[in-house]
Amino acid sequence: MISFQKYNILFDMQLNEKIGIHLDQIKQIKGVENAVLTQRDGNPIQSTGVWFSKDEIFNVSSATSAIFNVGIHLHPKDLKYILIEGKKAKILIAPLNSPVHNSLNRILEVQGILDDKHEFFIAITAQPNINLGGIFLQTSECLRKIKTSLITSGETFKPPLIQFNSQKIQNIIEGFNVKENEQLNFKLSPFSLSFSKSISVELKNAINNISKMIPDLKYAFITIEGGFIASKLLKNTEVNTEILDNASAMSYSLFQTANRCAWLLKKMHAESILLDCQHTFQFIEGLGKSIFCAVIGKTRQKLGLIRLILPQFTKKIRNLIKEASEIQDVQTFDIKRMLGELVIK
Repeated sequence: MISFQKYNILFDMQLNEKIGIHLDQIKQIKGVENAVLTQRDGNPIQSTGVWFSKDEIFNVSSATSAIFNVGIHLHPKDLKYILIEGKKAKILIAPLNSPVHNSLNRILEVQGILDDKHEFFIAITAQPNINLGGIFLQTSECLRKIKTSLITSGETFKPPLIQFNSQKIQNIIEGFNVKENEQLNFKLSPFSLSFSKSISVELKNAINNISKMIPDLKYAFITIEGGFIASKLLKNTEVNTEILDNASAMSYSLFQTANRCAWLLKKMHAESILLDCQHTFQFIEGLGKSIFCAVIGKTRQKLGLIRLILPQFTKKIRNLIKEASEIQDVQTFDIKRMLGELVIK
């Protein structure tokens, strides 16, 4: 267990130890590697788990903070947790003021300890075979206990910002550089601009079939590179086209951010993301350079059943997008060559 007392966090030792004990209860779940209570700007407050260095803790905190900020932008009022899944690990992010404990949240806001700006969250990394039910329950209990400890202690929960010199900032930036090939490529591919009519129809049919299997589906869309919608289904009359376009762009951004952070932390690609909200689930499935996203209500079908149904359709959608990329003219156009031909003519 590592605490960050060198930054003069405004806890007394008793509160700091209590938070560490609560986090350690999450660590006791088989498959959990570590857990960090983190400020929204990426500053770790308290952690437990197996660490190699404090720099590793800061990497986890800063990476998950990037994901958390996009998730909060998508669901600012009712986000309960974000789950990122890949072949090597699962990453769980849960805001401290989760709507699960509304009464405790109101007390903390009245006391001035927490507000509704989502300043803090818990980030957990775990092995891919972790029992999700167990970790969800234990994380919720941990959040409740941390809030109760804050209420009884009366401490303000505002760690100071950290100042870095220019060299430290450069080191942090270089730590996020996960680009494998530094060579610039000025050639553009026309793939993201064209789907054949038959493939477009099949994509639409696939989404319609999901709607038949999952009655609580509110809307779903397939987003290609750049955040543009290739196919969509809108069942919720409260969501208009503009809102759907915004959701598409932000969902694509969230997946790309999670994918980069997953590579930074675990050298893996993110395969899927689940955002559990108070009244809905949002599923984001990676499809190469595209994503499939569905927002589903919680009225009639359980999470476990939905997680079994969706992969049957996302596999079909993935194959269609792959087929679309293969039937495109493989020839790319070079901007420099094109401009040169225009000058000559």
